[in-house]
Amino acid sequence: MSASIAGEIILIFSVMFTIISIGALWFAYSTSKQKHKKELQEKRMDIIDKHFNSMIRIECPYCQTIYKVNRDECPNCKANTKKILFPEIPTDFDYLS
Repeated sequence: MSASIAGEIILIFSVMFTIISIGALWFAYSTSKQKHKKELQEKRMDIIDKHFNSMIRIECPYCQTIYKVNRDECPNCKANTKKILFPEIPTDFDYLS
């Protein structure tokens, strides 16, 4: 009788330990998966920023020289004011069909 009660107690604790272990492992896996998704999103944003910055040009309001966004001043007249020129976005989307 006491052996069966001890066996049941050991069985209950082993089942509880197994359930808690599976829960902890699932939590660790889902946390690492979310971290990986966040890192991928940051990498995508870095790539988009890099390509977007390479497309943007700045026009000097004084001499109308067009230069890249990574310069602090106009290479022609050395003015430090900037007028940002965004690339033209195509409005004809027939090529997507």
